[in-house]
Amino acid sequence: MVSFEKRLVLGPEVSRDDVEDLAWNLDWNIYEMGEEEAGACVDIWRTDDGGTEIHRVEDRPIGLTYLTLRGSAVAVVERRIRESLSVWSRSDALAALCDAVGRDERLRSLYGLALVVDELDGAVLEEFRTAASDPDPGIRQAVVVAAGYRPDPALVELVTQLRDSDPVPHVRENADILLEGIRLHGGE
Repeated sequence: MVSFEKRLVLGPEVSRDDVEDLAWNLDWNIYEMGEEEAGACVDIWRTDDGGTEIHRVEDRPIGLTYLTLRGSAVAVVERRIRESLSVWSRSDALAALCDAVGRDERLRSLYGLALVVDELDGAVLEEFRTAASDPDPGIRQAVVVAAGYRPDPALVELVTQLRDSDPVPHVRENADILLEGIRLHGGE
């Protein structure tokens, strides 16, 4: 179950210091710093009125940093963040995927695409279909990981196909584990 209202993927040039400076300038109150959760480092702030919470997540397993927002002034906080920091858009993520050189860049771009889109349109879904049939099992595995972040029915269907027919045992097994988790805990 998603516990935030908005997720903003930060550009690779945005540092932790940049986010801390923004928090200082906007009078956000630090709530928690450097909490380690499942391989991710999480910093948490609240707006001065306490109505909105901002989590900076350095998600090491996927190599991306993003902010999650929840509360009464998400739209205002989002606008202020976008005015101050580099935030990936759908087109940025698609361009990064098209321009990716090497496996690691492709993986990060696929994860970023799953994180930034509000819905899986035809172009985005086609990128995931292409990844699901890639000869590299790590790229196919990325579809499974992406579906864990965005359990959209179309991505879940791709994961089901990987579970049922991928030639590599660990891809099938991880797809099965994810599908079981979605079954037990629901999607978005």
